[in-house]
Amino acid sequence: MIAADLEGQIYVFNPMAEKITGQSLRHARRSTLSKIMPLEAFEAGEPSIELDKVEDFSRWKSMLDIRQYLMRPDGQRVPIEISVNILEDIKSNLMVITFRDISQQLSYEATIRKNAFFDNLTDLPNRSLFVDRLESSLNRRKRGKPQEFAVLFMDLDGIGVINDGLGHEQGDRLISEIGHRIDKTSRPDDTVSRFSSDVFAVLLDPVDAANGAIQACRRILRAVEQPIQLGATSVNVTASVGIVLNHGNYKTTEEMIRDADTALHRAKLDAKGSYVMFDSDMHRDVKKFLERKNDIQKAIHDGSFRVHYQPIIDLQSGKLSSMEALIRWLHPVDGMVSPAEFIPIAEETGLILPLGEWVLRSVCRQIKQWNTRGMNDIKVAVNLSARQFENNIPTLVGEILAETDVSAESLGLEITEGVAMKNVDNNIRMLEELNALGIDISIDDFGTGYSSLAYLKRFPLHTLKIDRSFIQDITHNSDDREITKAIIAMGQNLNLKVLAEGVETEGQLEILRDSGCDYIQGYYFSRPMPASEMLPFLQDRYLINEQLMELVE
Repeated sequence: MIAADLEGQIYVFNPMAEKITGQSLRHARRSTLSKIMPLEAFEAGEPSIELDKVEDFSRWKSMLDIRQYLMRPDGQRVPIEISVNILEDIKSNLMVITFRDISQQLSYEATIRKNAFFDNLTDLPNRSLFVDRLESSLNRRKRGKPQEFAVLFMDLDGIGVINDGLGHEQGDRLISEIGHRIDKTSRPDDTVSRFSSDVFAVLLDPVDAANGAIQACRRILRAVEQPIQLGATSVNVTASVGIVLNHGNYKTTEEMIRDADTALHRAKLDAKGSYVMFDSDMHRDVKKFLERKNDIQKAIHDGSFRVHYQPIIDLQSGKLSSMEALIRWLHPVDGMVSPAEFIPIAEETGLILPLGEWVLRSVCRQIKQWNTRGMNDIKVAVNLSARQFENNIPTLVGEILAETDVSAESLGLEITEGVAMKNVDNNIRMLEELNALGIDISIDDFGTGYSSLAYLKRFPLHTLKIDRSFIQDITHNSDDREITKAIIAMGQNLNLKVLAEGVETEGQLEILRDSGCDYIQGYYFSRPMPASEMLPFLQDRYLINEQLMELVE
Protein backbone atom coordinates (compact mmCIF):
# COMPACT_ATOMS: atom_id res chain seq x y z
CA MET A 1 0.00 0.00 0.00
CA ILE A 2 1.10 3.52 -0.78
CA ALA A 3 -0.50 6.75 0.36
CA ALA A 4 0.42 9.95 -1.49
CA ASP A 5 -0.96 13.40 -2.21
CA LEU A 6 -2.32 14.37 -5.58
CA GLU A 7 1.07 15.80 -6.59
CA GLY A 8 2.66 12.38 -6.12
CA GLN A 9 4.43 13.06 -2.81
CA ILE A 10 4.59 9.77 -0.86
CA TYR A 11 3.70 9.61 2.85
CA VAL A 12 3.03 5.90 3.46
CA PHE A 13 5.08 3.12 1.86
CA ASN A 14 4.54 -0.20 3.63
CA PRO A 15 7.08 -3.08 3.73
CA MET A 16 5.29 -5.09 1.02
CA ALA A 17 5.46 -2.04 -1.26
CA GLU A 18 9.22 -1.98 -0.66
CA LYS A 19 9.51 -5.68 -1.51
CA ILE A 20 7.46 -5.52 -4.72
CA THR A 21 8.91 -2.28 -6.09
CA GLY A 22 12.50 -2.92 -4.99
CA GLN A 23 12.57 0.61 -3.50
CA SER A 24 13.21 1.63 0.10
CA LEU A 25 10.87 3.77 2.21
CA ARG A 26 13.61 6.39 2.64
CA HIS A 27 14.10 6.71 -1.10
CA ALA A 28 10.37 6.68 -1.78
CA ARG A 29 9.70 9.64 0.54
CA ARG A 30 12.27 11.73 -1.35
CA SER A 31 10.79 10.75 -4.73
CA THR A 32 7.44 10.76 -6.51
CA LEU A 33 4.95 8.08 -7.50
CA SER A 34 5.81 8.11 -11.19
CA LYS A 35 9.48 7.49 -10.41
CA ILE A 36 8.94 4.90 -7.69
CA MET A 37 6.24 3.05 -9.66
CA PRO A 38 6.89 3.37 -13.40
CA LEU A 39 4.16 1.31 -15.10
CA GLU A 40 3.72 -0.25 -18.51
CA ALA A 41 0.63 -1.62 -20.24
CA PHE A 42 -0.17 -5.22 -19.39
CA GLU A 43 -1.34 -6.09 -22.91
CA ALA A 44 -0.46 -4.64 -26.27
CA GLY A 45 -2.77 -1.84 -27.32
CA GLU A 46 -3.76 -0.92 -23.78
CA PRO A 47 -2.62 2.36 -22.15
CA SER A 48 -0.20 2.47 -19.25
CA ILE A 49 -1.11 4.32 -16.06
CA GLU A 50 0.84 7.44 -15.09
CA LEU A 51 0.27 7.89 -11.37
CA ASP A 52 1.19 11.57 -11.28
CA LYS A 53 -1.40 12.67 -13.83
CA VAL A 54 -4.08 14.36 -11.71
CA GLU A 55 -6.48 14.66 -14.65
CA ASP A 56 -6.77 10.85 -14.82
CA PHE A 57 -7.67 10.37 -11.15
CA SER A 58 -11.40 10.62 -11.70
CA ARG A 59 -11.16 7.77 -14.25
CA TRP A 60 -8.94 5.64 -12.02
CA LYS A 61 -11.29 6.10 -9.11
CA SER A 62 -13.90 3.92 -10.79
CA MET A 63 -11.38 1.30 -11.94
CA LEU A 64 -10.41 -1.50 -9.59
CA ASP A 65 -7.78 -4.22 -10.03
CA ILE A 66 -6.20 -2.87 -13.20
CA ARG A 67 -3.35 -5.00 -14.46
CA GLN A 68 -0.03 -3.33 -15.26
CA TYR A 69 3.67 -4.16 -15.36
CA LEU A 70 5.77 -2.51 -12.65
CA MET A 71 9.34 -1.73 -13.78
CA ARG A 72 11.81 -2.35 -10.94
CA PRO A 73 15.25 -0.72 -10.68
CA ASP A 74 16.89 -4.11 -11.28
CA GLY A 75 15.15 -4.42 -14.66
CA GLN A 76 12.48 -6.92 -13.64
CA ARG A 77 8.94 -6.49 -14.97
CA VAL A 78 6.55 -7.47 -12.20
CA PRO A 79 2.89 -8.06 -13.13
CA ILE A 80 0.62 -6.34 -10.62
CA GLU A 81 -3.02 -5.62 -10.00
CA ILE A 82 -3.48 -2.03 -8.87
CA SER A 83 -6.36 0.10 -7.66
CA VAL A 84 -6.37 3.84 -6.93
CA ASN A 85 -8.77 5.41 -4.41
CA ILE A 86 -9.05 9.16 -3.80
CA LEU A 87 -10.26 10.09 -0.35
CA GLU A 88 -13.65 11.80 -0.46
CA ASP A 89 -12.51 14.53 1.95
CA ILE A 90 -10.98 17.05 -0.47
CA LYS A 91 -9.13 18.76 2.41
CA SER A 92 -7.00 15.65 2.86
CA ASN A 93 -5.72 15.88 -0.74
CA LEU A 94 -4.71 12.18 -0.51
CA MET A 95 -5.03 9.04 -2.55
CA VAL A 96 -4.43 5.42 -1.53
CA ILE A 97 -2.85 3.00 -3.97
CA THR A 98 -3.06 -0.73 -3.31
CA PHE A 99 -1.36 -3.29 -5.49
CA ARG A 100 -0.21 -6.88 -5.39
CA ASP A 101 2.22 -9.09 -7.27
CA ILE A 102 0.17 -11.47 -9.46
CA SER A 103 3.06 -13.54 -10.87
CA GLN A 104 1.86 -16.72 -9.15
CA GLN A 105 -1.76 -16.05 -10.15
CA LEU A 106 -0.74 -15.62 -13.79
CA SER A 107 1.09 -18.96 -13.61
CA TYR A 108 -2.09 -20.58 -12.30
CA GLU A 109 -4.15 -18.89 -15.00
CA ALA A 110 -1.73 -20.07 -17.68
CA THR A 111 -2.02 -23.64 -16.37
CA ILE A 112 -5.80 -23.39 -16.36
CA ARG A 113 -5.82 -22.01 -19.91
CA LYS A 114 -3.50 -24.77 -21.06
CA ASN A 115 -5.64 -27.44 -19.44
CA ALA A 116 -8.73 -25.87 -20.96
CA PHE A 117 -7.40 -25.56 -24.50
CA PHE A 118 -4.44 -27.92 -24.90
CA ASP A 119 -4.10 -31.69 -24.71
CA ASN A 120 -1.82 -32.70 -21.82
CA LEU A 121 -0.40 -35.73 -23.67
CA THR A 122 0.59 -34.13 -26.98
CA ASP A 123 0.56 -30.39 -26.06
CA LEU A 124 -1.56 -29.88 -29.17
CA PRO A 125 -4.74 -27.79 -29.16
CA ASN A 126 -7.64 -29.81 -27.83
CA ARG A 127 -11.17 -30.09 -29.15
CA SER A 128 -12.33 -26.83 -27.55
CA LEU A 129 -9.54 -24.74 -29.07
CA PHE A 130 -9.90 -26.46 -32.45
CA VAL A 131 -13.62 -25.67 -32.56
CA ASP A 132 -12.87 -22.06 -31.54
CA ARG A 133 -10.37 -21.64 -34.39
CA LEU A 134 -12.71 -23.34 -36.83
CA GLU A 135 -15.39 -20.86 -35.75
CA SER A 136 -12.97 -18.02 -36.49
CA SER A 137 -12.29 -19.41 -39.97
CA LEU A 138 -16.03 -19.61 -40.65
CA ASN A 139 -16.58 -16.06 -39.41
CA ARG A 140 -13.86 -14.70 -41.70
CA ARG A 141 -15.63 -16.29 -44.67
CA LYS A 142 -18.92 -14.77 -43.56
CA ARG A 143 -17.19 -11.38 -43.71
CA GLY A 144 -16.24 -12.05 -47.32
CA LYS A 145 -12.77 -13.61 -47.19
CA PRO A 146 -12.61 -15.57 -50.47
CA GLN A 147 -10.10 -18.39 -49.76
CA GLU A 148 -11.28 -21.92 -49.15
CA PHE A 149 -10.24 -23.93 -46.10
CA ALA A 150 -10.46 -27.58 -45.13
CA VAL A 151 -10.84 -29.84 -42.11
CA LEU A 152 -9.14 -33.23 -41.90
CA PHE A 153 -10.25 -35.87 -39.41
CA MET A 154 -7.82 -38.76 -38.99
CA ASP A 155 -8.13 -41.89 -36.89
CA LEU A 156 -5.20 -44.20 -36.14
CA ASP A 157 -5.88 -47.74 -37.34
CA GLY A 158 -5.26 -50.59 -34.90
CA ILE A 159 -4.30 -48.54 -31.84
CA GLY A 160 -6.29 -50.99 -29.69
CA VAL A 161 -3.97 -53.85 -30.69
CA ILE A 162 -0.94 -51.82 -29.57
CA ASN A 163 -2.58 -50.92 -26.26
CA ASP A 164 -3.44 -54.58 -25.65
CA GLY A 165 -0.07 -55.92 -26.76
CA LEU A 166 2.39 -53.32 -25.46
CA GLY A 167 0.36 -51.55 -22.78
CA HIS A 168 -1.36 -48.18 -22.59
CA GLU A 169 1.86 -46.34 -21.67
CA GLN A 170 3.39 -47.34 -25.02
CA GLY A 171 0.07 -46.52 -26.69
CA ASP A 172 0.29 -43.01 -25.23
CA ARG A 173 3.87 -42.70 -26.51
CA LEU A 174 2.65 -43.67 -29.94
CA ILE A 175 -0.13 -41.07 -29.90
CA SER A 176 2.29 -38.39 -28.71
CA GLU A 177 4.77 -39.22 -31.50
CA ILE A 178 2.05 -39.26 -34.16
CA GLY A 179 0.79 -35.88 -32.95
CA HIS A 180 4.33 -34.47 -33.18
CA ARG A 181 4.73 -35.81 -36.74
CA ILE A 182 1.42 -34.36 -37.91
CA ASP A 183 2.28 -31.01 -36.36
CA LYS A 184 5.68 -30.94 -38.14
CA THR A 185 4.00 -31.40 -41.54
CA SER A 186 1.63 -28.47 -41.00
CA ARG A 187 2.08 -24.80 -41.84
CA PRO A 188 2.39 -22.15 -39.07
CA ASP A 189 -1.18 -20.89 -39.57
CA ASP A 190 -2.76 -24.37 -39.62
CA THR A 191 -4.17 -25.96 -36.47
CA VAL A 192 -3.35 -29.54 -35.51
CA SER A 193 -5.52 -30.85 -32.69
CA ARG A 194 -5.86 -34.04 -30.72
CA PHE A 195 -9.62 -34.09 -31.07
CA SER A 196 -10.27 -37.19 -28.99
CA SER A 197 -8.55 -40.43 -27.94
CA ASP A 198 -6.77 -41.48 -31.18
CA VAL A 199 -8.48 -38.99 -33.50
CA PHE A 200 -6.58 -35.93 -34.74
CA ALA A 201 -8.14 -32.96 -36.50
CA VAL A 202 -6.32 -30.55 -38.80
CA LEU A 203 -7.60 -27.13 -39.89
CA LEU A 204 -5.96 -26.10 -43.16
CA ASP A 205 -6.61 -22.37 -43.56
CA PRO A 206 -6.31 -21.32 -46.30
CA VAL A 207 -6.09 -24.20 -48.76
CA ASP A 208 -5.82 -24.38 -52.52
CA ALA A 209 -9.11 -26.15 -53.23
CA ALA A 210 -9.42 -29.94 -52.98
CA ASN A 211 -5.98 -30.59 -54.45
CA GLY A 212 -4.28 -28.61 -51.66
CA ALA A 213 -6.15 -30.54 -48.98
CA ILE A 214 -5.30 -33.88 -50.61
CA GLN A 215 -1.61 -32.98 -50.90
CA ALA A 216 -1.52 -32.02 -47.21
CA CYS A 217 -3.30 -35.28 -46.34
CA ARG A 218 -0.74 -37.32 -48.29
CA ARG A 219 2.16 -35.59 -46.50
CA ILE A 220 0.59 -36.41 -43.16
CA LEU A 221 -0.04 -40.06 -44.10
CA ARG A 222 3.56 -40.49 -45.25
CA ALA A 223 4.80 -39.09 -41.93
CA VAL A 224 2.43 -41.24 -39.88
CA GLU A 225 3.37 -44.46 -41.68
CA GLN A 226 7.08 -44.26 -40.85
CA PRO A 227 8.14 -46.91 -38.26
CA ILE A 228 7.94 -45.93 -34.60
CA GLN A 229 10.19 -47.45 -31.96
CA LEU A 230 8.31 -48.33 -28.77
CA GLY A 231 10.82 -49.82 -26.38
CA ALA A 232 12.27 -52.89 -28.05
CA THR A 233 9.44 -53.05 -30.58
CA SER A 234 9.24 -51.25 -33.92
CA VAL A 235 5.65 -50.67 -35.02
CA ASN A 236 4.01 -49.33 -38.15
CA VAL A 237 0.63 -47.67 -38.02
CA THR A 238 -1.66 -46.18 -40.62
CA ALA A 239 -4.32 -43.53 -40.39
CA SER A 240 -7.68 -43.19 -42.10
CA VAL A 241 -8.63 -39.63 -43.05
CA GLY A 242 -11.87 -37.84 -43.81
CA ILE A 243 -11.62 -34.51 -45.64
CA VAL A 244 -14.23 -31.78 -45.87
CA LEU A 245 -13.70 -28.62 -47.94
CA ASN A 246 -15.43 -25.32 -47.19
CA HIS A 247 -15.97 -23.10 -50.21
CA GLY A 248 -18.67 -21.00 -48.56
CA ASN A 249 -21.29 -23.70 -48.13
CA TYR A 250 -20.98 -24.21 -44.37
CA LYS A 251 -22.53 -21.97 -41.72
CA THR A 252 -21.63 -23.72 -38.46
CA THR A 253 -18.73 -25.67 -36.99
CA GLU A 254 -21.08 -28.53 -36.17
CA GLU A 255 -21.87 -29.05 -39.86
CA MET A 256 -18.20 -29.22 -40.87
CA ILE A 257 -17.24 -31.53 -38.00
CA ARG A 258 -20.21 -33.77 -38.75
CA ASP A 259 -19.26 -34.13 -42.41
CA ALA A 260 -15.54 -34.62 -41.70
CA ASP A 261 -16.47 -37.40 -39.28
CA THR A 262 -18.77 -38.93 -41.90
CA ALA A 263 -15.94 -38.95 -44.47
CA LEU A 264 -13.61 -40.51 -41.88
CA HIS A 265 -16.14 -43.24 -41.19
CA ARG A 266 -16.39 -43.98 -44.91
CA ALA A 267 -12.59 -44.10 -45.21
CA LYS A 268 -12.38 -46.70 -42.43
CA LEU A 269 -15.08 -48.79 -44.09
CA ASP A 270 -13.67 -48.57 -47.63
CA ALA A 271 -9.97 -49.13 -46.97
CA LYS A 272 -8.08 -48.34 -43.80
CA GLY A 273 -4.99 -46.23 -44.34
CA SER A 274 -6.68 -44.15 -47.04
CA TYR A 275 -8.49 -40.82 -47.30
CA VAL A 276 -11.99 -39.91 -48.47
CA MET A 277 -13.29 -36.50 -49.53
CA PHE A 278 -16.79 -35.73 -48.27
CA ASP A 279 -19.54 -35.31 -50.87
CA SER A 280 -23.29 -34.78 -50.81
CA ASP A 281 -23.99 -38.49 -51.38
CA MET A 282 -22.45 -39.25 -47.98
CA HIS A 283 -24.82 -36.79 -46.34
CA ARG A 284 -27.78 -38.56 -47.93
CA ASP A 285 -26.38 -41.91 -46.80
CA VAL A 286 -26.00 -40.67 -43.22
CA LYS A 287 -29.51 -39.26 -43.25
CA LYS A 288 -30.87 -42.57 -44.53
CA PHE A 289 -28.77 -44.42 -41.92
CA LEU A 290 -30.29 -42.36 -39.10
CA GLU A 291 -33.79 -42.80 -40.50
CA ARG A 292 -33.28 -46.55 -40.72
CA LYS A 293 -31.87 -46.64 -37.19
CA ASN A 294 -34.95 -44.84 -35.85
CA ASP A 295 -37.25 -47.12 -37.87
CA ILE A 296 -35.49 -50.23 -36.50
CA GLN A 297 -35.86 -48.92 -32.95
CA LYS A 298 -39.55 -48.26 -33.53
CA ALA A 299 -40.07 -51.66 -35.20
CA ILE A 300 -38.50 -53.45 -32.21
CA HIS A 301 -40.78 -51.52 -29.87
CA ASP A 302 -43.88 -52.10 -32.00
CA GLY A 303 -43.11 -55.76 -32.74
CA SER A 304 -43.04 -55.17 -36.50
CA PHE A 305 -40.31 -57.69 -37.23
CA ARG A 306 -41.25 -61.23 -38.20
CA VAL A 307 -39.42 -64.57 -38.12
CA HIS A 308 -39.51 -66.83 -41.16
CA TYR A 309 -38.31 -70.43 -41.16
CA GLN A 310 -36.38 -72.27 -43.87
CA PRO A 311 -36.26 -76.11 -43.75
CA ILE A 312 -32.92 -77.93 -43.50
CA ILE A 313 -33.01 -81.42 -45.04
CA ASP A 314 -31.01 -84.53 -44.19
CA LEU A 315 -29.68 -85.33 -47.66
CA GLN A 316 -29.21 -89.07 -47.11
CA SER A 317 -32.55 -89.83 -45.43
CA GLY A 318 -34.63 -87.12 -47.06
CA LYS A 319 -36.07 -86.17 -43.68
CA LEU A 320 -36.58 -82.69 -42.34
CA SER A 321 -33.65 -82.25 -39.98
CA SER A 322 -34.23 -78.74 -38.66
CA MET A 323 -34.98 -75.16 -39.69
CA GLU A 324 -33.14 -71.87 -39.74
CA ALA A 325 -34.84 -68.80 -38.28
CA LEU A 326 -34.49 -65.76 -40.56
CA ILE A 327 -35.68 -62.29 -39.57
CA ARG A 328 -37.89 -60.33 -41.96
CA TRP A 329 -39.02 -56.69 -41.88
CA LEU A 330 -42.00 -55.35 -43.77
CA HIS A 331 -41.50 -51.58 -43.58
CA PRO A 332 -44.78 -49.60 -43.57
CA VAL A 333 -43.52 -47.30 -46.36
CA ASP A 334 -40.61 -49.03 -48.10
CA GLY A 335 -42.03 -52.52 -48.12
CA MET A 336 -39.78 -55.53 -47.51
CA VAL A 337 -36.34 -54.35 -46.32
CA SER A 338 -33.46 -56.76 -46.88
CA PRO A 339 -31.63 -58.03 -43.79
CA ALA A 340 -28.42 -57.14 -45.67
CA GLU A 341 -29.48 -53.51 -45.23
CA PHE A 342 -30.85 -53.35 -41.69
CA ILE A 343 -28.70 -55.93 -39.86
CA PRO A 344 -25.41 -53.96 -40.34
CA ILE A 345 -27.17 -50.82 -39.07
CA ALA A 346 -28.46 -52.72 -36.05
CA GLU A 347 -24.93 -54.06 -35.46
CA GLU A 348 -23.29 -50.64 -35.64
CA THR A 349 -25.84 -48.89 -33.42
CA GLY A 350 -26.10 -51.67 -30.83
CA LEU A 351 -29.77 -52.29 -31.67
CA ILE A 352 -28.76 -55.84 -32.59
CA LEU A 353 -28.81 -56.63 -28.86
CA PRO A 354 -32.54 -56.05 -28.28
CA LEU A 355 -33.30 -57.32 -31.80
CA GLY A 356 -31.30 -60.52 -31.28
CA GLU A 357 -32.97 -61.10 -27.92
CA TRP A 358 -36.38 -60.62 -29.54
CA VAL A 359 -35.55 -63.21 -32.23
CA LEU A 360 -34.36 -65.77 -29.65
CA ARG A 361 -37.46 -65.31 -27.53
CA SER A 362 -39.82 -65.39 -30.56
CA VAL A 363 -38.24 -68.60 -31.89
CA CYS A 364 -38.45 -70.33 -28.51
CA ARG A 365 -42.09 -69.32 -28.11
CA GLN A 366 -42.83 -70.69 -31.57
CA ILE A 367 -41.04 -73.95 -30.78
CA LYS A 368 -43.20 -74.24 -27.66
CA GLN A 369 -46.37 -73.74 -29.73
CA TRP A 370 -45.29 -76.49 -32.11
CA ASN A 371 -44.46 -78.74 -29.15
CA THR A 372 -47.98 -78.32 -27.80
CA ARG A 373 -49.28 -79.65 -31.16
CA GLY A 374 -47.29 -82.84 -30.71
CA MET A 375 -44.20 -81.90 -32.74
CA ASN A 376 -41.56 -82.46 -30.08
CA ASP A 377 -38.62 -83.16 -32.38
CA ILE A 378 -38.52 -79.64 -33.86
CA LYS A 379 -35.09 -77.97 -34.00
CA VAL A 380 -34.48 -74.34 -35.05
CA ALA A 381 -31.13 -72.61 -35.63
CA VAL A 382 -30.73 -68.92 -34.77
CA ASN A 383 -27.90 -66.66 -35.94
CA LEU A 384 -25.81 -64.85 -33.33
CA SER A 385 -23.99 -61.57 -34.04
CA ALA A 386 -20.61 -60.39 -32.84
CA ARG A 387 -22.20 -57.73 -30.63
CA GLN A 388 -24.22 -60.35 -28.75
CA PHE A 389 -20.97 -61.96 -27.60
CA GLU A 390 -20.07 -58.71 -25.85
CA ASN A 391 -22.69 -59.64 -23.27
CA ASN A 392 -23.23 -62.90 -21.40
CA ILE A 393 -25.08 -64.74 -24.16
CA PRO A 394 -25.16 -68.13 -22.33
CA THR A 395 -27.04 -66.53 -19.43
CA LEU A 396 -29.53 -64.86 -21.77
CA VAL A 397 -30.18 -68.08 -23.72
CA GLY A 398 -30.60 -70.06 -20.49
CA GLU A 399 -33.11 -67.53 -19.16
CA ILE A 400 -35.16 -67.58 -22.38
CA LEU A 401 -35.22 -71.39 -22.50
CA ALA A 402 -36.43 -71.49 -18.90
CA GLU A 403 -38.98 -68.73 -19.50
CA THR A 404 -40.49 -70.46 -22.56
CA ASP A 405 -40.12 -74.01 -21.16
CA VAL A 406 -38.25 -75.19 -24.27
CA SER A 407 -35.58 -77.89 -24.33
CA ALA A 408 -32.06 -76.74 -25.21
CA GLU A 409 -31.88 -79.56 -27.77
CA SER A 410 -34.61 -77.75 -29.73
CA LEU A 411 -32.37 -74.71 -30.28
CA GLY A 412 -29.27 -74.43 -32.45
CA LEU A 413 -27.02 -71.38 -32.71
CA GLU A 414 -25.05 -70.20 -35.74
CA ILE A 415 -21.98 -67.94 -35.75
CA THR A 416 -19.84 -66.72 -38.64
CA GLU A 417 -16.09 -67.25 -38.92
CA GLY A 418 -15.59 -63.53 -38.27
CA VAL A 419 -17.48 -63.75 -34.98
CA ALA A 420 -15.60 -66.87 -33.95
CA MET A 421 -12.19 -65.27 -34.50
CA LYS A 422 -12.85 -62.12 -32.47
CA ASN A 423 -11.75 -62.39 -28.85
CA VAL A 424 -11.20 -66.11 -29.42
CA ASP A 425 -10.65 -67.29 -25.85
CA ASN A 426 -13.68 -65.46 -24.52
CA ASN A 427 -15.90 -66.71 -27.35
CA ILE A 428 -14.71 -70.30 -26.91
CA ARG A 429 -15.64 -70.07 -23.23
CA MET A 430 -19.14 -68.81 -24.07
CA LEU A 431 -19.66 -71.42 -26.79
CA GLU A 432 -18.61 -74.16 -24.40
CA GLU A 433 -21.18 -72.89 -21.87
CA LEU A 434 -23.86 -72.93 -24.59
CA ASN A 435 -22.81 -76.41 -25.65
CA ALA A 436 -23.01 -77.55 -22.04
CA LEU A 437 -26.67 -76.51 -22.05
CA GLY A 438 -27.25 -79.00 -24.88
CA ILE A 439 -27.26 -76.49 -27.77
CA ASP A 440 -25.65 -77.38 -31.11
CA ILE A 441 -23.23 -74.80 -32.54
CA SER A 442 -22.72 -74.22 -36.29
CA ILE A 443 -20.20 -72.13 -38.24
CA ASP A 444 -22.16 -70.17 -40.86
CA ASP A 445 -20.84 -69.03 -44.29
CA PHE A 446 -17.81 -71.27 -43.91
CA GLY A 447 -15.04 -70.63 -46.43
CA THR A 448 -15.60 -66.86 -46.74
CA GLY A 449 -13.86 -65.83 -43.51
CA TYR A 450 -10.39 -66.17 -42.10
CA SER A 451 -10.64 -68.87 -39.47
CA SER A 452 -7.54 -70.82 -38.50
CA LEU A 453 -7.89 -74.61 -38.35
CA ALA A 454 -5.81 -74.51 -35.19
CA TYR A 455 -8.54 -72.41 -33.59
CA LEU A 456 -11.41 -74.11 -35.39
CA LYS A 457 -10.78 -77.45 -33.73
CA ARG A 458 -10.96 -75.75 -30.31
CA PHE A 459 -14.55 -74.62 -30.85
CA PRO A 460 -17.33 -76.97 -29.66
CA LEU A 461 -18.86 -77.24 -33.14
CA HIS A 462 -21.37 -79.64 -34.59
CA THR A 463 -21.87 -78.33 -38.13
CA LEU A 464 -20.05 -76.43 -40.89
CA LYS A 465 -22.29 -74.50 -43.28
CA ILE A 466 -20.78 -74.09 -46.75
CA ASP A 467 -21.42 -70.58 -48.05
CA ARG A 468 -23.85 -70.29 -50.96
CA SER A 469 -21.18 -68.50 -53.05
CA PHE A 470 -19.47 -71.88 -53.55
CA ILE A 471 -22.71 -73.74 -54.24
CA GLN A 472 -24.23 -71.47 -56.89
CA ASP A 473 -21.62 -72.34 -59.56
CA ILE A 474 -20.75 -75.83 -58.38
CA THR A 475 -22.20 -77.54 -61.45
CA HIS A 476 -19.96 -75.72 -63.97
CA ASN A 477 -17.09 -74.23 -61.94
CA SER A 478 -14.50 -76.87 -61.08
CA ASP A 479 -12.76 -74.66 -58.52
CA ASP A 480 -15.96 -74.18 -56.52
CA ARG A 481 -16.72 -77.88 -56.83
CA GLU A 482 -13.28 -78.91 -55.50
CA ILE A 483 -13.43 -76.35 -52.67
CA THR A 484 -16.83 -77.70 -51.67
CA LYS A 485 -15.58 -81.28 -51.70
CA ALA A 486 -12.55 -80.25 -49.62
CA ILE A 487 -14.76 -78.57 -47.01
CA ILE A 488 -16.97 -81.65 -46.81
CA ALA A 489 -13.94 -83.93 -46.40
CA MET A 490 -12.45 -81.64 -43.76
CA GLY A 491 -15.73 -81.60 -41.86
CA GLN A 492 -15.86 -85.37 -41.88
CA ASN A 493 -12.27 -85.62 -40.63
CA LEU A 494 -13.16 -83.26 -37.78
CA ASN A 495 -16.29 -85.33 -36.99
CA LEU A 496 -18.50 -82.41 -37.98
CA LYS A 497 -21.71 -82.43 -40.00
CA VAL A 498 -21.66 -80.37 -43.20
CA LEU A 499 -24.60 -78.31 -44.46
CA ALA A 500 -24.71 -76.67 -47.91
CA GLU A 501 -26.84 -73.55 -48.12
CA GLY A 502 -28.20 -71.91 -51.25
CA VAL A 503 -29.07 -75.19 -53.02
CA GLU A 504 -31.42 -74.37 -55.91
CA THR A 505 -31.01 -77.07 -58.56
CA GLU A 506 -31.10 -80.85 -58.84
CA GLY A 507 -27.57 -80.80 -60.29
CA GLN A 508 -26.24 -79.06 -57.20
CA LEU A 509 -28.04 -81.54 -54.95
CA GLU A 510 -26.58 -84.56 -56.77
CA ILE A 511 -22.99 -83.26 -56.54
CA LEU A 512 -23.44 -82.59 -52.83
CA ARG A 513 -24.97 -86.02 -52.24
CA ASP A 514 -22.16 -87.75 -54.11
CA SER A 515 -19.58 -85.76 -52.11
CA GLY A 516 -21.03 -86.91 -48.80
CA CYS A 517 -22.70 -83.67 -47.71
CA ASP A 518 -25.01 -84.24 -44.73
CA TYR A 519 -27.63 -81.50 -45.07
CA ILE A 520 -28.99 -79.09 -47.66
CA GLN A 521 -30.85 -75.82 -47.38
CA GLY A 522 -32.17 -73.63 -50.17
CA TYR A 523 -34.92 -72.74 -52.61
CA TYR A 524 -34.72 -76.15 -54.27
CA PHE A 525 -36.57 -77.53 -51.30
CA SER A 526 -38.29 -74.47 -49.83
CA ARG A 527 -38.10 -70.73 -49.43
CA PRO A 528 -38.21 -69.27 -45.92
CA MET A 529 -41.82 -69.02 -44.78
CA PRO A 530 -43.73 -67.58 -41.81
CA ALA A 531 -44.71 -69.87 -38.96
CA SER A 532 -48.33 -69.93 -40.13
CA GLU A 533 -47.23 -71.54 -43.41
CA MET A 534 -44.81 -73.91 -41.70
CA LEU A 535 -47.48 -75.66 -39.65
CA PRO A 536 -49.25 -77.49 -42.51
CA PHE A 537 -45.82 -78.16 -44.04
CA LEU A 538 -44.67 -79.79 -40.81
CA GLN A 539 -47.87 -81.79 -40.49
CA ASP A 540 -47.43 -83.12 -44.01
CA ARG A 541 -43.66 -83.54 -43.87
CA TYR A 542 -43.60 -87.32 -44.06
CA LEU A 543 -45.30 -87.25 -47.45
CA ILE A 544 -42.81 -84.66 -48.63
CA ASN A 545 -39.94 -86.73 -47.30
CA GLU A 546 -41.11 -89.74 -49.32
CA GLN A 547 -41.11 -87.59 -52.46
CA LEU A 548 -37.59 -86.39 -51.70
CA MET A 549 -36.41 -89.94 -51.03
CA GLU A 550 -37.29 -90.89 -54.61
CA LEU A 551 -35.03 -88.06 -55.78
CA VAL A 552 -31.99 -88.81 -53.62
CA GLU A 553 -32.16 -92.56 -54.29
